[in-house]
Amino acid sequence: MSLTIRQDRLADGPFKLIETPVHAQMATKPYDQYVEGASIMALSHNVIIRGLNSIYRQATHLKPKDHADFIAYSKCWYEVLDAHHTSEDTSLFPQIEAKTGERGLMEANVEQHHAFLPGLQAYLEYLNSVTETPEVFSGPRLNAIIDSFAPTLLVHLSDEIPTLLSLSRFGSQFRFLDGINLESKKSPLHLSITGGVPFFFRNLDVGYEDGLWRGWPEIPGLVWWVMQRTFVAWNWRLWRFASCDEKGRLRDLPALD
Repeated sequence: MSLTIRQDRLADGPFKLIETPVHAQMATKPYDQYVEGASIMALSHNVIIRGLNSIYRQATHLKPKDHADFIAYSKCWYEVLDAHHTSEDTSLFPQIEAKTGERGLMEANVEQHHAFLPGLQAYLEYLNSVTETPEVFSGPRLNAIIDSFAPTLLVHLSDEIPTLLSLSRFGSQFRFLDGINLESKKSPLHLSITGGVPFFFRNLDVGYEDGLWRGWPEIPGLVWWVMQRTFVAWNWRLWRFASCDEKGRLRDLPALD
């Protein structure tokens, strides 16, 4: 198999992943807190992008028997994205504005959230409409809906990274990285343990940027083992559509076989 063909079978496209500032700047440890914090945000955004790619690339290649599970898998993507932006709007961004003393500092990013909400709502409504009748699911229709909001969503996910980097003007007194790490630890609390949580980890590529982020997020081995055999196993049929295997390694998307 040629490299070109293989790339077409992975979830690193068609929507472009975001390079982390640490990688772009060839930074060395200890990282600047703003560079590291913005990089962590880029990794979270890449889970969303990689998950969307896995849906978009496989939607038109499904067998009818796969429709029900794929619909449920696609709903998990919405859950992860919705929880991420809700956390930003209600917790992270207000904290940034409060600690920097600049009201409205993150307003442009919040407005970007609003710009793609109609498309996201159409996405969820369509999936809900075919949940009880998966035989009428249409991959081309789902992808057409994705096409209606993806460009705006991708601009937002990318634009947010330099916005966070620009906060470096507030210096070391603003504990930016602490806030990012706290939000990262709280994120699983806003996701269903058998849906959103497994979706996140099955679309987190541990080999991204030559394995630079293999240790993120920090999860004790025992916790990972338990998660794989409980939360992930509960809806195991859904994760066959995910971009990564159980060890977090990017793999060929199965619906493209």
